[in-house]
Amino acid sequence: MLRLNRIHELPLSAEETARAVRLRLTHAERVKVRLAAMLPDGTAVAIVLPDRQRGSTLRDGTVLAGENGALVIVEAAPEPVTRVSAATPLLLRAVYHLANRHVPTQLATDHLLIERDPVLEHMLVTLGAGIEHLELAFDPEPGAYAHAHGGPGHRHADDADPESATIGEQLSIAAHARREPR
Repeated sequence: MLRLNRIHELPLSAEETARAVRLRLTHAERVKVRLAAMLPDGTAVAIVLPDRQRGSTLRDGTVLAGENGALVIVEAAPEPVTRVSAATPLLLRAVYHLANRHVPTQLATDHLLIERDPVLEHMLVTLGAGIEHLELAFDPEPGAYAHAHGGPGHRHADDADPESATIGEQLSIAAHARREPR
């Protein structure tokens, strides 16, 4: 069994990228610090991360390192999700209600993705949003305080590179740029 016990923080070289193996995990699997999984070639892996990582999420593209220089790139696996769409004012209202319930949400410029939940879907339809059931990779926003838990790959929105920032980080960057100094 291959044991993966740390997050590889540095960018991968071309040689490292070529030898790295990819591991698809669902959102529920990517929030665990201890997990047994199988690589595509059938190799068993044990993800055993430090407890300080508890409460964080392995983001799509996170690189895990382990024994003998093993490198594994985590990918967000396709899973059942609900695509929420509406005109901008209604979509913002949907975001408010989902955030108020601490629902993991992936933001895009014209829609949201959430895990399937009939109760939430009913609420969203009642608010005027449209819903659609899909199978997609689900990589929700990391949450404003994810860095307090040592979330891998998390950046403060103020420090994020706008080119590589998530939609949520881009919105935060824009809001901070408009904020007048005190």
